[in-house]
Amino acid sequence: MDAEQRLIGRDARFIAHQCINLSDLKLRSCYLIPASLDILFDGILRVKRLTLELCRGVNSSIAPRLARLPMLHDLDITVHTQERGNGDWREDDMVLLLTRCRRLQSLKIFGPDLSHIHLLGLKRQSVSLGLVNLELVWTFISENALTVLLGKSPLLSSLILLHNASKNSTVQAIAQSSLRLQVLGPRNSTSISTAAFDSVFKNQPTLIQLDLSRTLIHDAAVVMLAQSCCQLQDLNLSGCSRVTTAAFLKMVSMLGRLRTLRVSGCTKLKREAFLGVAPWASRDTLQELGMASVGIRAGMEALDGVVALLCSLKRLRQLCLETA
Repeated sequence: MDAEQRLIGRDARFIAHQCINLSDLKLRSCYLIPASLDILFDGILRVKRLTLELCRGVNSSIAPRLARLPMLHDLDITVHTQERGNGDWREDDMVLLLTRCRRLQSLKIFGPDLSHIHLLGLKRQSVSLGLVNLELVWTFISENALTVLLGKSPLLSSLILLHNASKNSTVQAIAQSSLRLQVLGPRNSTSISTAAFDSVFKNQPTLIQLDLSRTLIHDAAVVMLAQSCCQLQDLNLSGCSRVTTAAFLKMVSMLGRLRTLRVSGCTKLKREAFLGVAPWASRDTLQELGMASVGIRAGMEALDGVVALLCSLKRLRQLCLETA
């Protein structure tokens, strides 16, 4: 079910009484008051997936109400601009949300300022969270809080951090955790050094999907990535303008399981990176290739070798190709 606009008591009561078997609810651009939420959540006890998108009244104070949903395992919150201040998101509420929603497996939070949250209450508890997927966007979560979250989430396999002002210490927290991640997305992080990237690649050899788009990753880290994460199937390096042809060729010669490779905007990748004679190990597996706006000079360089490479990719289904 997908509801929009203002959700008043009458509407909440209707949903609670008539939709008792509801398993998936999305509330978008609604104005939610505590009384309406009480009525609603008391009636939708079988909801498994809940999305609250740009709703007024949605901040950390809803945590006790969310804890009353015994089947909830997927929570997606996109915060309204007027609910993003750190006064709207409190330490105790966040701890309660994480510990009382016992079946929660997927948590996505977009927008609130969590920089003041340290999760000390969670750290003191001898509990393990059931989180498998965690996505934090524009939250500016602190390294201390992230370390606690990772330490309490032994089942976590997917971690997406976007626009969180991630630094070396953020990546070090990931590297030092005992997790075996399959999906990692520290994209748009421009303050992470090669050494920090190296540490996370060495300690996360189980990675299958990695999004490093618009980071300042260097050649040395790209080579370390290929040496350490040989199981990679989906790699996004879009906008990584410091990766050169030499490092790229070393990387593709070692990654033999790639299904998706995106390097659009990697302007230092010259024609030699995409020739038919290039040592691509994923010719039999690659299904999607994005190579728009790389360093190929159309009209000035022969493209026969590039065409030969594309023809050799036996399973290629999707191609994004654009030259200047």
